[in-house]
Amino acid sequence: MLTIKSSQKLFTEDEVSGLTGICLDHLRNFARSRHLGFIARAAEAAGAEADKWLFTNSDLLVLAVLVERCEH
Repeated sequence: MLTIKSSQKLFTEDEVSGLTGICLDHLRNFARSRHLGFIARAAEAAGAEADKWLFTNSDLLVLAVLVERCEH
């Protein structure tokens, strides 16, 4: 069972990984193949762009139900 704040609308990939127990590699691969979440581009100090996945409440619930926790 997941417990989240009702006011929180978006979750970072790190938060989703921590809440669901899915490693980042499996999370990104599943999200890409099932069209869940979206990529946000954040500028780093060096001027390069970093890709971070963001997920909605609905995405989080789908991931929690369909994907098992990683054992590795």
